Amino acid sequence: MGIKEVVNQERKELQSVKRPYESVAFVLFAVLLFQQVFFIFKNFLDYLNNNWFNTANIANANLQGFVARIIMLDNTKIIFIVAGLLAWVLYYFAIYLLVWNYAKKHSLAKWTWTLFVTFGPTIFLAPAYIWFVIYAYRKYLVRFAKKVVSEFKEFNPKHKFPEEESEV
Repeated sequence: MGIKEVVNQERKELQSVKRPYESVAFVLFAVLLFQQVFFIFKNFLDYLNNNWFNTANIANANLQGFVARIIMLDNTKIIFIVAGLLAWVLYYFAIYLLVWNYAKKHSLAKWTWTLFVTFGPTIFLAPAYIWFVIYAYRKYLVRFAKKVVSEFKEFNPKHKFPEEESEV
């Protein structure tokens, strides 16, 4: 299946009403990714004008701190800028392989999980490893939550625990 067929299939899936949250996640992911690309191009044009790559205005996504650290080794040299941008591309390639592709193969919400793992740290102010743990252990976390809810429903509020009873 060629890229045109894959794009058409994705478009049809996103336009269907089976998973509207997937469409919303795709739009949010596209907007946030476009924001990153816009600031990278803007900063590169600024670099061509004044020989200084400003990373302050692209530090608005979880990876950009990583990219900024590489570039800020010496933001006047093109080699560090290229290395930072290559790290950014490799990051999104890893996200594609490890999150989007995995979720697609296992019939999970691929755009939603990709959005949460990629931009969750910025959106919800939680570190990236927390989102990866939630993603990787989601089945066990849901199983645990279901058990807590079922035990809560079965609990009798009139039940007295031994530590609640006063000593005679």
